[in-house]
Amino acid sequence: MARAPGSPYDDLLRPLHAAHAAALPAGAEWFDAHTHIGHDDPDGFQAAPEDLLAGLDRAGQQRALVFPSQEPAGYPPANDRVLAACADSAGRLQALARIDPNTPDALDEARRCLDGGARGFKLHPRSDRFALPHPVVEQIVALAGEARCAVLFHAGRGIPHLGESVVHMAREHPGARLILAHAGISDTAWIAPYARELPNLFFDTAWWQVSDLLALFVHVPPGRIVYASDMPYGSPVYHSLAFLRCALAVGLEGDALRGIASASLERLLAGEDPLELGPAPGAERLGPRDVEFERVVSHCSVAANLCFREQPVDEPLALAQLACHRADEHPVARQVGALLAAGREALADGEDPRGTAMYAALGAQLLAGTPALDLG
Repeated sequence: MARAPGSPYDDLLRPLHAAHAAALPAGAEWFDAHTHIGHDDPDGFQAAPEDLLAGLDRAGQQRALVFPSQEPAGYPPANDRVLAACADSAGRLQALARIDPNTPDALDEARRCLDGGARGFKLHPRSDRFALPHPVVEQIVALAGEARCAVLFHAGRGIPHLGESVVHMAREHPGARLILAHAGISDTAWIAPYARELPNLFFDTAWWQVSDLLALFVHVPPGRIVYASDMPYGSPVYHSLAFLRCALAVGLEGDALRGIASASLERLLAGEDPLELGPAPGAERLGPRDVEFERVVSHCSVAANLCFREQPVDEPLALAQLACHRADEHPVARQVGALLAAGREALADGEDPRGTAMYAALGAQLLAGTPALDLG
Protein backbone atom coordinates (compact mmCIF):
# COMPACT_ATOMS: atom_id res chain seq x y z
CA MET A 1 0.00 0.00 0.00
CA ALA A 2 1.23 3.51 -0.84
CA ARG A 3 2.35 5.67 2.08
CA ALA A 4 0.42 8.93 1.97
CA PRO A 5 2.63 11.64 3.48
CA GLY A 6 1.20 12.63 6.85
CA SER A 7 -0.97 9.55 7.28
CA PRO A 8 -2.22 8.70 9.86
CA TYR A 9 -0.87 11.45 12.10
CA ASP A 10 -2.43 14.39 10.29
CA ASP A 11 -5.88 12.89 10.98
CA LEU A 12 -5.82 15.32 13.89
CA LEU A 13 -6.17 18.17 11.39
CA ARG A 14 -8.71 16.71 9.00
CA PRO A 15 -11.79 18.41 10.54
CA LEU A 16 -10.01 21.77 10.30
CA HIS A 17 -8.94 20.97 6.75
CA ALA A 18 -12.52 20.22 5.70
CA ALA A 19 -13.85 23.43 7.29
CA HIS A 20 -11.29 25.57 5.47
CA ALA A 21 -11.48 23.75 2.12
CA ALA A 22 -15.17 24.64 2.02
CA ALA A 23 -14.08 28.26 1.38
CA LEU A 24 -12.77 27.36 -2.10
CA PRO A 25 -15.07 28.37 -4.95
CA ALA A 26 -17.17 25.61 -6.46
CA GLY A 27 -15.25 23.61 -9.03
CA ALA A 28 -11.83 24.79 -7.88
CA GLU A 29 -9.09 22.19 -8.20
CA TRP A 30 -5.69 21.70 -6.59
CA PHE A 31 -2.33 21.67 -8.37
CA ASP A 32 0.64 21.17 -6.05
CA ALA A 33 3.74 23.02 -7.28
CA HIS A 34 6.39 21.19 -5.24
CA THR A 35 6.79 17.44 -4.65
CA HIS A 36 9.70 14.95 -4.82
CA ILE A 37 10.30 11.30 -5.60
CA GLY A 38 13.42 9.27 -4.91
CA HIS A 39 15.00 6.78 -2.51
CA ASP A 40 18.63 7.88 -2.19
CA ASP A 41 18.44 11.32 -0.61
CA PRO A 42 21.05 11.53 2.20
CA ASP A 43 18.41 12.98 4.54
CA GLY A 44 16.57 9.63 4.54
CA PHE A 45 13.22 10.81 3.17
CA GLN A 46 11.82 8.61 0.42
CA ALA A 47 8.81 8.66 -1.88
CA ALA A 48 7.56 6.76 -4.89
CA PRO A 49 5.04 8.12 -7.41
CA GLU A 50 2.25 6.11 -5.79
CA ASP A 51 3.03 7.78 -2.45
CA LEU A 52 2.49 11.20 -3.98
CA LEU A 53 -0.75 10.10 -5.60
CA ALA A 54 -1.94 8.68 -2.28
CA GLY A 55 -1.10 12.01 -0.62
CA LEU A 56 -3.07 13.92 -3.23
CA ASP A 57 -6.04 11.58 -2.80
CA ARG A 58 -5.91 11.86 0.98
CA ALA A 59 -6.26 15.64 0.73
CA GLY A 60 -8.83 15.58 -2.10
CA GLN A 61 -6.34 17.04 -4.58
CA GLN A 62 -5.83 16.42 -8.26
CA ARG A 63 -2.35 17.18 -9.65
CA ALA A 64 1.25 17.89 -8.72
CA LEU A 65 4.55 18.96 -10.17
CA VAL A 66 7.25 16.41 -9.28
CA PHE A 67 11.04 16.34 -9.51
CA PRO A 68 13.83 14.13 -8.13
CA SER A 69 15.00 14.24 -4.56
CA GLN A 70 18.73 14.74 -4.07
CA GLU A 71 20.65 12.05 -5.95
CA PRO A 72 24.33 11.75 -5.00
CA ALA A 73 24.94 9.61 -8.09
CA GLY A 74 23.61 12.25 -10.47
CA TYR A 75 20.30 13.35 -11.95
CA PRO A 76 19.86 11.99 -15.51
CA PRO A 77 18.55 8.54 -14.44
CA ALA A 78 16.41 10.16 -11.74
CA ASN A 79 14.97 12.61 -14.27
CA ASP A 80 14.12 9.66 -16.52
CA ARG A 81 12.28 8.00 -13.63
CA VAL A 82 10.29 11.18 -13.00
CA LEU A 83 9.40 11.56 -16.68
CA ALA A 84 8.27 7.92 -16.83
CA ALA A 85 6.19 8.29 -13.66
CA CYS A 86 4.49 11.35 -15.08
CA ALA A 87 3.76 9.58 -18.36
CA ASP A 88 2.09 6.76 -16.38
CA SER A 89 0.00 9.06 -14.16
CA ALA A 90 -2.84 9.93 -16.54
CA GLY A 91 -1.89 13.59 -16.29
CA ARG A 92 -1.91 13.83 -12.51
CA LEU A 93 1.87 14.26 -12.24
CA GLN A 94 3.91 16.66 -14.35
CA ALA A 95 7.69 16.79 -14.37
CA LEU A 96 10.35 19.28 -13.50
CA ALA A 97 13.88 18.13 -14.32
CA ARG A 98 16.39 18.55 -11.52
CA ILE A 99 19.64 20.03 -12.80
CA ASP A 100 22.98 20.33 -11.04
CA PRO A 101 24.71 23.29 -12.70
CA ASN A 102 28.12 22.11 -11.50
CA THR A 103 28.05 19.12 -13.84
CA PRO A 104 29.62 19.51 -17.29
CA ASP A 105 26.49 18.33 -19.12
CA ALA A 106 23.99 20.44 -17.17
CA LEU A 107 22.65 22.45 -20.10
CA ASP A 108 22.47 19.39 -22.34
CA GLU A 109 20.52 17.57 -19.62
CA ALA A 110 18.12 20.49 -19.31
CA ARG A 111 17.48 20.47 -23.08
CA ARG A 112 17.11 16.68 -23.13
CA CYS A 113 14.49 16.76 -20.39
CA LEU A 114 12.52 19.56 -22.03
CA ASP A 115 12.44 17.51 -25.22
CA GLY A 116 11.26 14.55 -23.09
CA GLY A 117 8.27 16.40 -21.68
CA ALA A 118 9.55 18.26 -18.60
CA ARG A 119 7.67 21.48 -17.82
CA GLY A 120 10.78 23.20 -16.49
CA PHE A 121 13.57 22.79 -13.96
CA LYS A 122 14.29 22.48 -10.24
CA LEU A 123 17.49 24.05 -8.88
CA HIS A 124 18.65 23.47 -5.30
CA PRO A 125 21.62 25.69 -4.36
CA ARG A 126 22.00 24.22 -0.90
CA SER A 127 21.92 20.46 -1.42
CA ASP A 128 23.63 20.59 -4.81
CA ARG A 129 26.24 22.99 -3.44
CA PHE A 130 26.35 25.91 -5.79
CA ALA A 131 26.27 29.62 -5.15
CA LEU A 132 24.55 32.43 -7.00
CA PRO A 133 25.21 34.12 -9.29
CA HIS A 134 26.30 31.11 -11.36
CA PRO A 135 26.94 31.21 -15.14
CA VAL A 136 25.28 27.84 -15.86
CA VAL A 137 22.21 28.77 -13.81
CA GLU A 138 21.96 31.88 -15.98
CA GLN A 139 22.09 29.66 -19.08
CA ILE A 140 19.39 27.35 -17.70
CA VAL A 141 17.14 30.31 -16.94
CA ALA A 142 17.81 31.69 -20.43
CA LEU A 143 16.70 28.31 -21.84
CA ALA A 144 13.57 28.48 -19.70
CA GLY A 145 12.97 31.98 -21.01
CA GLU A 146 13.09 30.75 -24.60
CA ALA A 147 10.66 27.92 -23.75
CA ARG A 148 8.50 30.12 -21.45
CA CYS A 149 8.72 27.44 -18.78
CA ALA A 150 9.24 27.21 -15.02
CA VAL A 151 12.37 27.26 -12.86
CA LEU A 152 11.75 26.38 -9.21
CA PHE A 153 14.51 27.51 -6.84
CA HIS A 154 14.90 26.11 -3.36
CA ALA A 155 14.67 29.29 -1.27
CA GLY A 156 15.01 28.08 2.30
CA ARG A 157 17.61 29.21 4.79
CA GLY A 158 21.29 29.80 4.18
CA ILE A 159 21.46 30.80 0.51
CA PRO A 160 23.33 34.09 0.07
CA HIS A 161 22.42 36.30 -2.91
CA LEU A 162 19.55 34.06 -4.06
CA GLY A 163 16.99 36.84 -4.16
CA GLU A 164 19.26 39.36 -5.88
CA SER A 165 20.21 36.81 -8.53
CA VAL A 166 16.62 35.71 -9.14
CA VAL A 167 15.43 39.32 -9.53
CA HIS A 168 18.24 39.93 -12.01
CA MET A 169 17.39 36.80 -14.00
CA ALA A 170 13.67 37.60 -13.97
CA ARG A 171 14.45 40.95 -15.57
CA GLU A 172 16.94 39.54 -18.06
CA HIS A 173 14.76 36.58 -19.11
CA PRO A 174 11.11 37.69 -19.00
CA GLY A 175 9.91 34.47 -20.63
CA ALA A 176 11.17 32.36 -17.71
CA ARG A 177 8.70 31.71 -14.88
CA LEU A 178 10.81 31.81 -11.71
CA ILE A 179 9.38 30.34 -8.49
CA LEU A 180 10.95 30.81 -5.08
CA ALA A 181 10.07 27.74 -3.01
CA HIS A 182 9.29 27.69 0.70
CA ALA A 183 7.56 31.08 0.70
CA GLY A 184 10.89 32.62 -0.28
CA ILE A 185 11.87 32.70 3.39
CA SER A 186 15.51 33.36 2.54
CA ASP A 187 14.49 36.73 1.06
CA THR A 188 10.88 37.54 2.00
CA ALA A 189 11.90 40.55 4.09
CA TRP A 190 12.97 42.59 1.06
CA ILE A 191 11.95 40.87 -2.16
CA ALA A 192 8.16 41.32 -2.04
CA PRO A 193 8.12 44.65 -3.92
CA TYR A 194 9.81 42.95 -6.87
CA ALA A 195 6.93 40.47 -7.06
CA ARG A 196 4.68 43.44 -7.74
CA GLU A 197 7.06 44.71 -10.44
CA LEU A 198 8.01 41.46 -12.18
CA PRO A 199 5.20 39.39 -13.71
CA ASN A 200 7.42 36.30 -13.94
CA LEU A 201 8.42 36.08 -10.24
CA PHE A 202 6.38 33.68 -8.08
CA PHE A 203 6.47 32.12 -4.62
CA ASP A 204 5.24 28.71 -3.50
CA THR A 205 3.64 28.00 -0.11
CA ALA A 206 5.68 24.89 0.82
CA TRP A 207 6.49 26.09 4.32
CA TRP A 208 5.05 25.45 7.77
CA GLN A 209 5.66 28.43 10.07
CA VAL A 210 2.64 30.71 10.38
CA SER A 211 4.56 33.99 10.70
CA ASP A 212 6.52 33.32 7.51
CA LEU A 213 3.36 32.36 5.62
CA LEU A 214 1.50 35.43 6.84
CA ALA A 215 4.41 37.61 5.69
CA LEU A 216 4.10 36.04 2.24
CA PHE A 217 0.35 36.57 2.03
CA VAL A 218 0.32 40.16 3.26
CA HIS A 219 3.25 41.37 1.14
CA VAL A 220 2.98 39.46 -2.17
CA PRO A 221 0.04 39.82 -4.59
CA PRO A 222 -2.07 36.64 -4.62
CA GLY A 223 -1.54 36.24 -8.36
CA ARG A 224 2.15 35.57 -7.67
CA ILE A 225 1.59 32.77 -5.13
CA VAL A 226 1.14 29.06 -5.91
CA TYR A 227 0.14 26.29 -3.52
CA ALA A 228 2.71 23.61 -2.65
CA SER A 229 3.10 20.81 -0.09
CA ASP A 230 6.75 19.69 -0.33
CA MET A 231 5.74 15.99 -0.24
CA PRO A 232 7.13 13.72 1.19
CA TYR A 233 8.53 16.27 3.66
CA GLY A 234 5.10 17.84 4.06
CA SER A 235 1.53 16.66 4.27
CA PRO A 236 -0.92 18.07 1.70
CA VAL A 237 -3.58 18.03 4.43
CA TYR A 238 -1.49 20.36 6.58
CA HIS A 239 -0.09 22.54 3.80
CA SER A 240 -3.41 23.16 2.07
CA LEU A 241 -4.92 23.97 5.47
CA ALA A 242 -2.05 26.39 6.14
CA PHE A 243 -2.46 28.14 2.78
CA LEU A 244 -6.21 28.51 3.20
CA ARG A 245 -5.99 29.58 6.84
CA CYS A 246 -3.42 32.31 6.16
CA ALA A 247 -5.08 33.49 2.94
CA LEU A 248 -8.49 33.77 4.63
CA ALA A 249 -6.93 35.53 7.61
CA VAL A 250 -5.73 38.37 5.36
CA GLY A 251 -9.05 38.65 3.52
CA LEU A 252 -8.41 36.67 0.32
CA GLU A 253 -11.38 34.86 -1.16
CA GLY A 254 -13.00 33.64 -4.35
CA ASP A 255 -10.82 33.92 -7.44
CA ALA A 256 -7.70 34.61 -5.35
CA LEU A 257 -8.08 31.27 -3.56
CA ARG A 258 -8.79 29.49 -6.84
CA GLY A 259 -5.73 31.07 -8.40
CA ILE A 260 -3.38 30.03 -5.62
CA ALA A 261 -4.83 26.50 -5.43
CA SER A 262 -4.32 25.74 -9.14
CA ALA A 263 -5.20 28.34 -11.76
CA SER A 264 -2.02 30.40 -11.45
CA LEU A 265 0.20 27.34 -11.79
CA GLU A 266 -1.73 26.20 -14.85
CA ARG A 267 -1.13 29.56 -16.54
CA LEU A 268 2.50 29.63 -15.44
CA LEU A 269 3.17 26.22 -16.98
CA ALA A 270 1.38 27.26 -20.15
CA GLY A 271 3.74 30.22 -20.48
CA GLU A 272 0.86 32.66 -20.15
CA ASP A 273 0.82 35.96 -18.31
CA PRO A 274 -0.08 35.68 -14.62
CA LEU A 275 -3.58 36.14 -13.31
CA GLU A 276 -4.21 39.57 -11.86
CA LEU A 277 -5.95 38.81 -8.58
CA GLY A 278 -5.59 42.11 -6.81
CA PRO A 279 -2.89 43.76 -4.74
CA ALA A 280 -1.09 42.37 -1.74
CA PRO A 281 -3.45 42.85 1.23
CA GLY A 282 -0.90 44.58 3.48
CA ALA A 283 0.01 43.82 7.08
CA GLU A 284 -2.80 46.00 8.41
CA ARG A 285 -5.29 43.31 7.37
CA LEU A 286 -4.06 41.19 10.25
CA GLY A 287 -5.10 43.72 12.88
CA PRO A 288 -3.50 43.93 16.32
CA ARG A 289 -1.49 40.96 17.53
CA ASP A 290 -2.47 39.09 20.70
CA VAL A 291 0.55 38.59 22.95
CA GLU A 292 -0.83 35.41 24.56
CA PHE A 293 -1.37 33.77 21.19
CA GLU A 294 2.07 34.93 20.11
CA ARG A 295 3.46 33.00 23.08
CA VAL A 296 1.65 29.91 21.81
CA VAL A 297 3.13 30.41 18.34
CA SER A 298 6.62 30.72 19.82
CA HIS A 299 6.42 27.61 22.00
CA CYS A 300 4.78 25.54 19.25
CA SER A 301 7.41 26.60 16.73
CA VAL A 302 10.10 25.39 19.11
CA ALA A 303 8.17 22.14 19.54
CA ALA A 304 7.81 21.64 15.79
CA ASN A 305 11.53 22.13 15.22
CA LEU A 306 12.32 19.59 17.94
CA CYS A 307 9.87 17.15 16.36
CA PHE A 308 11.62 17.50 13.00
CA ARG A 309 14.82 16.45 14.75
CA GLU A 310 13.14 13.69 16.78
CA GLN A 311 14.11 15.38 20.03
CA PRO A 312 12.14 15.50 23.34
CA VAL A 313 9.25 17.87 22.80
CA ASP A 314 6.83 17.68 25.73
CA GLU A 315 8.19 20.75 27.53
CA PRO A 316 7.44 23.34 24.79
CA LEU A 317 4.09 21.66 24.13
CA ALA A 318 3.26 21.97 27.82
CA LEU A 319 4.27 25.66 27.83
CA ALA A 320 2.09 26.30 24.78
CA GLN A 321 -0.81 24.49 26.43
CA LEU A 322 -0.46 26.63 29.57
CA ALA A 323 -0.48 29.77 27.43
CA CYS A 324 -3.92 28.72 26.11
CA HIS A 325 -5.52 28.99 29.57
CA ARG A 326 -7.22 32.34 29.03
CA ALA A 327 -9.78 34.14 31.13
CA ASP A 328 -11.69 35.20 27.99
CA GLU A 329 -12.30 31.57 26.89
CA HIS A 330 -11.36 32.45 23.34
CA PRO A 331 -12.74 29.79 20.94
CA VAL A 332 -9.43 29.49 19.08
CA ALA A 333 -7.66 28.96 22.43
CA ARG A 334 -9.95 26.02 23.06
CA GLN A 335 -9.13 24.53 19.65
CA VAL A 336 -5.41 25.02 20.21
CA GLY A 337 -5.61 23.49 23.67
CA ALA A 338 -7.38 20.43 22.29
CA LEU A 339 -4.71 19.92 19.63
CA LEU A 340 -1.90 20.23 22.16
CA ALA A 341 -3.57 17.86 24.59
CA ALA A 342 -3.85 15.26 21.82
CA GLY A 343 -0.19 15.71 20.91
CA ARG A 344 0.98 15.31 24.50
CA GLU A 345 -1.22 12.26 24.97
CA ALA A 346 0.36 10.63 21.91
CA LEU A 347 3.81 11.29 23.36
CA ALA A 348 2.78 9.82 26.71
CA ASP A 349 1.65 6.68 24.85
CA GLY A 350 5.16 6.32 23.41
CA GLU A 351 4.56 7.68 19.92
CA ASP A 352 7.51 9.00 17.91
CA PRO A 353 7.64 12.83 18.10
CA ARG A 354 7.40 13.05 14.31
CA GLY A 355 3.84 11.73 14.60
CA THR A 356 0.72 13.22 16.15
CA ALA A 357 2.74 15.57 18.36
CA MET A 358 4.32 17.18 15.31
CA TYR A 359 0.98 17.84 13.65
CA ALA A 360 -0.44 19.07 16.95
CA ALA A 361 2.39 21.63 17.16
CA LEU A 362 2.01 22.62 13.50
CA GLY A 363 -1.75 23.00 13.72
CA ALA A 364 -1.64 24.83 17.05
CA GLN A 365 0.85 27.47 15.89
CA LEU A 366 -1.16 27.95 12.70
CA LEU A 367 -4.39 28.59 14.62
CA ALA A 368 -2.72 30.72 17.28
CA GLY A 369 -1.12 32.90 14.61
CA THR A 370 -4.52 33.61 13.03
CA PRO A 371 -6.84 33.91 16.05
CA ALA A 372 -9.36 36.27 14.47
CA LEU A 373 -10.44 33.52 12.05
CA ASP A 374 -12.83 31.06 13.67
CA LEU A 375 -14.02 28.41 11.23
CA GLY A 376 -14.63 25.64 13.76
